[in-house]
Amino acid sequence: MGQRGFEMRYQSARQMVFESYQSQRGSVMASDAEIARLGAQVQRSVKQNNDWRIVHGLECGQVIAAVERLPQHLQAMARYCWGPFTPEELADDHEWLHAALVRSMMGRRLPGQGQDERPSADAWRTLTALAWAAIYHHSQATYPYNRPGLPGPRAIKQWLEEERGQTIDVNRWSRAGRLSWDDIWRQLRTVLDDWESQALGPVAALIPEAA
Repeated sequence: MGQRGFEMRYQSARQMVFESYQSQRGSVMASDAEIARLGAQVQRSVKQNNDWRIVHGLECGQVIAAVERLPQHLQAMARYCWGPFTPEELADDHEWLHAALVRSMMGRRLPGQGQDERPSADAWRTLTALAWAAIYHHSQATYPYNRPGLPGPRAIKQWLEEERGQTIDVNRWSRAGRLSWDDIWRQLRTVLDDWESQALGPVAALIPEAA
């Protein structure tokens, strides 16, 4: 059953996560309205007989089980970035992912810290704000959205003000030869890229390599 079916229907591990959780929600595929809302290119199948539904359900169960065996922050990332859920449904996962991302940055030096043992309160607030923005950017720049996300400091600042009610200073976003918030932004994105590989690896293993 399994791997042949996975190979035929799925193009990527991200798509597998999306469609498997969508199936769990009571629909084999996302509705036309939801696909249009997400801007997603979700592959459809014309085969709808009962045998196919059973096979599809078993395969989706394998994908969801692979996700839910992951550490909590990676589960949260998979559901938040590639699941078919509403912001309200994702609130807990969003908080968990943000907390984990901030924790991953503890011990790293922040701009303006100098030789101080700890960063200033303002620097810490900027870090926690940028963590929210980095998560949003990552979720937008990949399947099912494939959007630009937050391409630069002005977009980051605007998004934080509009969506989080937080203000950050981006006037000295990048500083040659000195640690800057641009460096921290890149570090946050690198952490998320690494976590994406860890989260999708067990799912991608369900797709057989091409012969």
